[in-house]
Amino acid sequence: MGEARQADRLSDAAGRRAAGRLAARPDLSAFRRDDRGATAIEYALLAAVLGLVVVTAAGALRAEIYDLLIFVSDSLG
Repeated sequence: MGEARQADRLSDAAGRRAAGRLAARPDLSAFRRDDRGATAIEYALLAAVLGLVVVTAAGALRAEIYDLLIFVSDSLG
């Protein structure tokens, strides 16, 4: 495989030095500018918030929902 090249202070998992001083910086800046998938994340957050609202409302209205179901059940037969 050969000898590891002399590099700056960043090291990789094998304990050798990274190829460049800030080798990951261009990838990170490109990642920050990339907005693909943002809409999907927004929809997921919206669905999570709506789900939380429904669960909270159902918990708060549990007795009323139960009474309504008993009323409907008694009315049907």
